Amino acid sequence: MANPGLIQDQNEEMEGEPLLIGLTGGIGTGKTTVASYFEEAGFPVINADNEARFIMEHDAHVKSQLIQRFGESAFTPKGTLHAEYLSNIVFDESNKQALSDLNSIVHPVLLDHIFRKAEELAEDHDVIIVDIALLFEANLEDGFDYVIGVISNSELRIERLMKDRGMTNSHIQGRIKAQIGDDVLKEHCDFLIENNGSKEELKEAIQYLVEILPYLPNTTIE
Repeated sequence: MANPGLIQDQNEEMEGEPLLIGLTGGIGTGKTTVASYFEEAGFPVINADNEARFIMEHDAHVKSQLIQRFGESAFTPKGTLHAEYLSNIVFDESNKQALSDLNSIVHPVLLDHIFRKAEELAEDHDVIIVDIALLFEANLEDGFDYVIGVISNSELRIERLMKDRGMTNSHIQGRIKAQIGDDVLKEHCDFLIENNGSKEELKEAIQYLVEILPYLPNTTIE
């Protein structure tokens, strides 16, 4: 593994197109915290969950399809997404088709939206990070130059979700089962961040990546 001190001594970054970095990890791993640290370091971050919600609330065709599939209760009377209602349906183990249906409605529009936004950001930035939980589930890994995975042990994940989000254990297990496991991340990610320690340890792991990302080669250049 390269020494970040040596990399910092280089006078210029490597030439090429801006890098598109995927940031992924299961619920409760601390991926959102990792994304916020990257943002503090100056990297623009596109949050796929936020973009998905925007699309579901503002894209008339998507909204119509969601209402047709999940009913009027998918949205509040004010037109905002009724996220808890929808979540209870799509992460119900007895109704596995629901999550697939949701993804088939939202994902095509979402992905176009994300990559258009990344192209705009690339005009002013050398590295763009996309915070996306279902990166591998949606088979998007080839769309990124590098993928960073965030993992954490299951006990800590459950503890965080119960404390920070007030989720029940059964709801947590349903969400975890709907996502890929750490074994897949370990096998397919270019970089891994293990979030099992203190905030200081997490920041140290992220700082290493902050220092090397601008100097990595673009994998799409032949």
